[in-house]
Amino acid sequence: MAAKMLNDDNPDWSEFTPAPLDHAAKLKATRARLSMSQAAFAALLHIPRSTLQNWEQRRTEPDAFTLTIIDLIYDDPEGMAERLKRKLVA
Repeated sequence: MAAKMLNDDNPDWSEFTPAPLDHAAKLKATRARLSMSQAAFAALLHIPRSTLQNWEQRRTEPDAFTLTIIDLIYDDPEGMAERLKRKLVA
């Protein structure tokens, strides 16, 4: 009998490594964290709403530069949103 028994109700998460989020998941999570609609988030990013929809639904993929921007926004949604809003006003 094993010293440490595991079952479905009490799994051992110590060795669990979650899969990294793709661009679609990062965009959706960021929008949710900022409580923004697709239209508002797309306007903030200076892209058409349809482009954001396509990215979130994995119909198309952003280019390499845009993927880097998505990572930066995901890492600090509130800070990046403030920076982008200042650029909209300027």
